[in-house]
Amino acid sequence: MKREQAVQVNWKEKHRTLTLEGEPVLEYVLYWPEVAGGGLGGAWITRYYARLARSWQRRWDREVYWKACLELGQRRQNARPFTPWQGELRGEVTRLEAGVLSLRFTGWETRGDGRPNRVRWGDVWNVRQGAPCPLKQWLGKDRDWKRRIWKKLVAQGERRREGGDLFLDRDWERQARASRPWEDYCLTPEGIEVSLPQGTGAPMAEGCPVFLLELETEKKE
Repeated sequence: MKREQAVQVNWKEKHRTLTLEGEPVLEYVLYWPEVAGGGLGGAWITRYYARLARSWQRRWDREVYWKACLELGQRRQNARPFTPWQGELRGEVTRLEAGVLSLRFTGWETRGDGRPNRVRWGDVWNVRQGAPCPLKQWLGKDRDWKRRIWKKLVAQGERRREGGDLFLDRDWERQARASRPWEDYCLTPEGIEVSLPQGTGAPMAEGCPVFLLELETEKKE
């Protein structure tokens, strides 16, 4: 118990503005977690997110920056104004108790058209083992848990669509199932949170549709 109480999550951050000939081209901010007091498992989780942060940074520093520079050159040639591209990735702890750490990540990126491209996902860890917790861990011993949770997700989506809370395509169920949303879930005080990739089953303007499902049964340690 003392070990679990000692676990803490600290957030590292990096802000950067990339320029071309002194003019801002790309601005981004990146946050990633470090797990303290979690033993070897916590150290493994920390290394995992450090690698993830480096991957995001390399993408912004190279591929995205080069594309932004190309757009800047084209706009200069056509005597048109240029707006710096922007990006952000943030995370937050949604649950930390009984040796379980749940995190939610949200990110966005805007380019020349100003329309944000968004991502959202969750991770749930057994801190002592440094291993992901599968969703079925929280759904009892029912072998048919995928079908059961899928029915609840669809029912919630239909209620929200009919109520006007969320605009979904007519074939949103097929698109959502193909995206396997239960693989990137997180735990919250209200239950299990899953989301769809932007543009999956809904217009891009809807961002990443989020669904909250009741947490029925928790694994007993």
